[in-house]
This record gives sequence, structure tokens and C-alpha cells, in this order.
Amino acid sequence: MASKKSSKTVATKEDANPGDSISQGNVNAILAAIGAQGDDLKKLIEDKMTALSARLDTLDATLVNLQSEQAGVKQKMVEIECALNGTDLRLGEVEKVCEDLRAENKSLWAKLNDLEGRSRRLNLKFVGISEGEERGRPSVFISDLITELFGRDNFPKPVKIDRAHRALLPKPSEGQRPRTIIARIHNDRDKDLILRLSRDKFPLEYKGKRIHIFPDYTPEVTARRRAFSSITKALREAGLKWSLRFPAKLMVHYNGRKLSFESPVEAKTFVDNLSNDSA
Repeated sequence: MASKKSSKTVATKEDANPGDSISQGNVNAILAAIGAQGDDLKKLIEDKMTALSARLDTLDATLVNLQSEQAGVKQKMVEIECALNGTDLRLGEVEKVCEDLRAENKSLWAKLNDLEGRSRRLNLKFVGISEGEERGRPSVFISDLITELFGRDNFPKPVKIDRAHRALLPKPSEGQRPRTIIARIHNDRDKDLILRLSRDKFPLEYKGKRIHIFPDYTPEVTARRRAFSSITKALREAGLKWSLRFPAKLMVHYNGRKLSFESPVEAKTFVDNLSNDSA
């Protein structure tokens, strides 16, 4: 009886153990798989960390290089800023020198124009006289020409000519316009009288050809004197005596007084007031 019970008990245990034994094996297999995967995961993480560390080292080196380059750029910027400040200072000095030179040049140019104008203010230009008429003696020819044109009543003595010459141009061919004769009159009054008579006796002719007499002013002086043209015309129409002194100073005789104008604007204002008073 006892052996039967024992065999039954063993059989009962054997019947109960197969399920438990399979579950434990699965668990072990799962744990083994997890352990293997953990090792693989650990190795993967270690590899990634190694790769990341290498990349970080490379990034650190790159950052160090960038910092070094940035420091170099900053230093260059400081140097450039210093150079620009120096350039600004030098440029300011150069601009000041240029302004001084401009002012000096303007002053010298004005003096040069004044000297040239004064050196030519006694000159007269005779236009339209055929080539060769002076026969090698231009000063004598111009003196005789003045007497012939305006008569001995106006010039009882020959007009003194300091020098005379043709314009410094190539001699024209036959049929071309003759060169101008430029003559320096010794006496300023003679020069003014010649110009006045040339206007009064216009047109002038010599040997059947029309000639003209003009003052030999510089372009600058000519422009300044021309600015008074409309004003002098109005003064002539008003019957007032006037004169235009060198280089461009208008003198007007009005009510026993001598008025002077160096500005065309002021002279025009005076003429306009005359017109208003007469109206």
C-alpha cells in the first residue's frame, strides 16, 4: 500500500513539472537573448560614444582654429581701423592743402588776368587790312593809317605807335582773310579817341575795303565789359555821357556828379530808376 502511494505521488509530481520546466527554459533563453542583446547594445553604445568623442575632438580642434582665426581677424580689424584713422587725418590735411592751393590759384589767376589785361589795354586790333600793305614797317603804316582815316583835325601830329605786328599765325594764302594787325598805342588818350572816332565814322574803309578797329582785351575782360552793353545803350539813348574804364568800370556823368559802377546789376538799377523818373 505504501509503494502504491509513493508511485502515485511521484507520478503526480512528474505530471506537474513539465510545464514549469518549459517556462523556466524560456525564461533562461529570454534572459540569455537579452544578455546577448545587452552586450551588443553596450558595444554599440561604446562604438557610438567613441565615434562621438572623435567628432567632438575634431569639433574642438575646429573651434580652436576658428577662435585663433577670429583673434587674427580682430587684430587685422584693429590695424585697419588705425590705418583708416591715419588716412582720415592725412586726407583732412590734403583737403586743407587743396583748399589753400585753390584759393592761391584763384588769386594768382586773377593777378595773371589783370597783368595780361593791363599789358594789352593800350593795344588796338586792325582787322581787314590786306597782307603786305605795311611793307615791313607796321608801326609807321598804322600811324599813317590813323591820320588818313580820321584826318589831321583830330590828329595834327602822327600818333606814336610803340610797336605793331601781324597776328602770330601762318601767312594766309591768296584770297583768304588777312591776319589782324595788333598795334600798341603809346598814349592812352589817343587810343580812346581812335576807338570813339571809329564808332562815330563807322563804317571805315581803306583802299575800297572795309576795316574794323577793336580794343585788344583778354577774353575775361571782354566778357566783363560786354555785360554793360545794354546799359551803355540805354545811357546813349538817355543822352548821358559815360565811359567804360579798364577793366570794366562804368563812369556816368549825371546832374554834375560822376557815378561809377563795377557791377552791371547796380548800373541796371540806376538806369531803371532813370526810366521811372522820366516816366
